[in-house]
Amino acid sequence: MPLGMRKQHKIIQFLKFTVLLLLVLVFFTPLVSMLVTSIKTRGELYVYPPVILPQVAQWSNYIRAWTMIDYPTHLINSLILALYYTVPCILGSAFAGYGFSRFKVRANKILFPVMLSTLMIPHMVTIIPLYLLMREVGMVNRFYFWILWGIQGTPFLIFLFKQYFSTIPVSFEESARLDGAGRFQIFFLIMFPLVQTAVVISAIFAFQWVWSDYLLPVMMLRGQKVNLAVRLASGYSDVQDNMLYNIGMAGIVYYTTPIVILFFTLQKKFISGLTSGGLKG
Repeated sequence: MPLGMRKQHKIIQFLKFTVLLLLVLVFFTPLVSMLVTSIKTRGELYVYPPVILPQVAQWSNYIRAWTMIDYPTHLINSLILALYYTVPCILGSAFAGYGFSRFKVRANKILFPVMLSTLMIPHMVTIIPLYLLMREVGMVNRFYFWILWGIQGTPFLIFLFKQYFSTIPVSFEESARLDGAGRFQIFFLIMFPLVQTAVVISAIFAFQWVWSDYLLPVMMLRGQKVNLAVRLASGYSDVQDNMLYNIGMAGIVYYTTPIVILFFTLQKKFISGLTSGGLKG
């Protein structure tokens, strides 16, 4: 490589590195701010000029965040809701995606675009009718509602599974069918294990959707059954209803930890899935 081109290549690489470093700083600034705020005293939040680091780290904020709102109870509630929704949502989406991929019927040409078009319907439009319907059938303040909500699948995950199933040769199923396997045996023993990347991606998305959901739990649940998102929004205040932001930030650190652990545990599958041929037409 000529000297001039080598120098130009190094300059380009340096500029790319600089841009990426700036992006990392931008994306990590809220996280760093949350961590720093969680160990400040209440007075240090309002001083001027602002202090970046506390004089003495207040690790006791994390103890107060854990005890002020009965954190274990609401943590268990959030985990239950997430699992009640995630597992049925993966199965329902996988069934629907498999059906769209393998059953070549005329109705699919209409049903599949209609299903995808529901992605454009805002969540706010459906939540009130959903609540009224669930109230009539006695599902308000019951965790089982999330199972019913999840089993129908979601348009995005159905599309994801359809694309993955479409990449699997039909010959796999034909061979199993010749050996006497039924449709459900083929699905669970052959097809479903072959789309584990889609399952991992779906698990991350579905878990995160319910874990961070505030509006539906605040409408559907009452009292000690509310999840962490609802309790964090109103639980950290003093006797005069003034928000304790430093304690609240410590609670949010607890709150975000499961999502961070889930992502970093499954990140290889997640990233490889998003960049693989499963999302291609």
